[in-house]
Amino acid sequence: MGQKKKDGVKWLARAVKRSRSPHLKETLATSLELVTKIPGQVGELSGRAAGVLTKKDARSVRRRLSITAVLLSLLAAFVAAVGNYYSLPHTPEDTAERYLSALKEGNYVSGLDRSAYNSFERTYLSNSAYATAEGRIEDFTLQGTTYTGGEYATVNADVSIEGQQYHLALPLKLATRTGPFNDLWEFSAPTYKNLTLQAPVALSDLGVNQTSVSLPAGRRAVFEGGFQWKIPLPPGDYSFSLPANSYYRIVNPPTITAPLPGQGSDLQPVALNLRPSPRMWEETNTIIESWLERCESARRLNVESCPTSETYGSDSTATITDVQWKLLDRPVFFLVQDDQRADTWRASRYRPATFEVTYLADGKAQRETINFYISAEVVSNGSHADISVGLGGSEESEAALLQAINSEDAAKSTLQKYAETL
Repeated sequence: MGQKKKDGVKWLARAVKRSRSPHLKETLATSLELVTKIPGQVGELSGRAAGVLTKKDARSVRRRLSITAVLLSLLAAFVAAVGNYYSLPHTPEDTAERYLSALKEGNYVSGLDRSAYNSFERTYLSNSAYATAEGRIEDFTLQGTTYTGGEYATVNADVSIEGQQYHLALPLKLATRTGPFNDLWEFSAPTYKNLTLQAPVALSDLGVNQTSVSLPAGRRAVFEGGFQWKIPLPPGDYSFSLPANSYYRIVNPPTITAPLPGQGSDLQPVALNLRPSPRMWEETNTIIESWLERCESARRLNVESCPTSETYGSDSTATITDVQWKLLDRPVFFLVQDDQRADTWRASRYRPATFEVTYLADGKAQRETINFYISAEVVSNGSHADISVGLGGSEESEAALLQAINSEDAAKSTLQKYAETL
C-alpha cells in the first residue's frame, strides 16, 4: 500500500506540473494534499483525476469507446452466426441423422420433430420414460438422398429393431429463414404419432414404461366420458400403469406400439379402466373400523353420528346406566362406483350391520338389537382421497372422526392406530 500511495502522489504531481490552468492546479494540489492525509483513498482520487480531461481527450475516449462497442457487436454477431450454423441441420442428412440418433439414444425431447411442439395442448413424456421403452431403434445406416425441385428431399435409411431390419424413406423440405445460415431442412410429415389417452377421473400422474409422468391440469381436455390427454409418441412400445401409492389401479393395463415414420396407421384412443386400488380399500376399511369402534365404546344410548337406542330417545326421562354396545355382525365391505360421478365410490349397502346394546333403565336390565347400514364415500383423483364414513346422511370426514377420537373416551386399538397414521 505504501508504494501505491507514492506512485499515486507522483502521478498527481506530474498532472499538476503539465496543466496551464490555475484553477486546475489548485484543484490537483488540493487532491494531492488529500492523498497525503487520507490513507487508502488513492484509487478513488486517481479516478477523479483521470476524469478531468480536455475536450480533445474526451472526444478521443468517446471515439475509442464507440469503435470498441461496434467491434464487440460485430464479434457477437459473428459468434452467433457461427454457432447457429453448427447448431442447425443444413442438409437433409443432418436432420435425418440427428433424429435417428436421438431415437437410438432414447432422447424423447430431441426425438420429436418441431411440429410436436406447436401446440400447448399436448402432454409430453420424459427422456427416462422413452429410454426404457422397448421396440426402439437400436441402430441405423443412411443409404442416400434423393432431391425433388431443390426444396424437397427423401433420405433413405435402414434401421434395426430387436434384430429385425426395416427400411425408412424420410421426407424433408427446406425451410427458408431470414438471417445468415438460418435455412434448415425439416421433416415434411410428422415422425411421431399422437396418442389420445382417456380416463374417467382427472389423474395427476401416470406411469409410462414404469416411469412416473406428470399429467398437468392445464393440458387435459374434458370429454363426455371423463378426461383426455394428447401425447406425441416416437416409434416404440409403451406400457401404462399408475403409481404404487395411487388410490386407483388399471384393469388390464394397455400396451401400445407407435410405428415407424411412414408405417402403420394412426393410434386409436386408449381408455384406462380404473378400479379402487388396495390403498383405497385399506384406508376406507380402516376408517370404517375406527368409526365402529368409536360407537362401540360409547357409554350412552345416543351418540352423535352413531346408531342410537330405538326405545329411549334423547328426550327420555328414564335414568340410563351401565350402557354396553357390542357389534354383532358387519357385512363384507366392498366399493361401488357412483353412476353420475366417476371419481366417487361408496360402500355397498346390500346388507345392514348389527349392534347389540345392553343397559339399565331405571334399574331394570334392557337389551336392544339395532340394525343399521354403513355409509362410506370416497372421492379421489388417484393421488388424493376424501373419505367420509358413518350413518346415511350423517357421515363423518377423516378430520371429524380424528377429532372425535381425540375428544371421546374411545377404545384405543384400531382408533389409536388410525389416529397415528393421519
